[in-house]
Amino acid sequence: MFGPEYALMGVARQLTAIHGLLREVPQALRPSLIRLAAQYAESAAWLNQSLNDHSAGHHWTQQALAWAAQIGDPTMTAWATYRSSQQWLTSGHPAQAVEQAEAALVYDQKLPAPMRAALRVQHAHALAATGEHHEAMRLLDDAHRWAADRHPGKPEGEHGSYCTSGYIEVHRGACLRLAQRPGEAITVLDEALPKIPPRHRQDFASALLNKAAAHAAASQPDLAAATAHHALPIARRAGSRRILHQLTQLGAVVSGHQQLSDVRAFLDDLKEAT
Repeated sequence: MFGPEYALMGVARQLTAIHGLLREVPQALRPSLIRLAAQYAESAAWLNQSLNDHSAGHHWTQQALAWAAQIGDPTMTAWATYRSSQQWLTSGHPAQAVEQAEAALVYDQKLPAPMRAALRVQHAHALAATGEHHEAMRLLDDAHRWAADRHPGKPEGEHGSYCTSGYIEVHRGACLRLAQRPGEAITVLDEALPKIPPRHRQDFASALLNKAAAHAAASQPDLAAATAHHALPIARRAGSRRILHQLTQLGAVVSGHQQLSDVRAFLDDLKEAT
């Protein structure tokens, strides 16, 4: 409700408390506490990623991996490695993102279905960023076998509960744009957007951002700006500095078309929001 900055305050307090307990907990309880520590560290990684703090996100991902390794937890190791792949991709290092996605998939057979779907989506997106477009599409097709469509948008006690069919198709749109097929990307994203649960504000804003980028790639700056303008208040309410930063980058792409009213309106509101 209040965004990642507020959620991070509580997570940080819990991590501090866990650090203290690790020094004195009985040996029999230590594995359970380390597992809890890894879960909180991965949450801190995701929240910092949302706040566009790559350094802190990477730090907490590595801490989550270290704790997961101490107790040989395949689920937590896979999920923290998945998070690492996301961070490499966001920071512009797709080859490293592919390596991390493949490392996460080593644990594939031991994971619940939504996680298996999410890992394939991430692997596909990273491969598309390196030019492996055919394999990316195959992985996205495969991901639908494990999509979290039982109760869309409602956590079910497992990682990846957000990875619905709609989420998968949003990433197909992103991969099509990376393959320089923006028209197809726009069509896919138009169909996928209504399938994103409204409570998943960051995912919805990110999907709109992907569609705006596809319009920009299709030389449609007015539609790019109008779509990005729609995403702006959602990203602002969600407190996602990462998406706001990406919207600013898109603003720079369309800024040469300020004779268009949609572009002017978007850029004016962008100045106020960032």
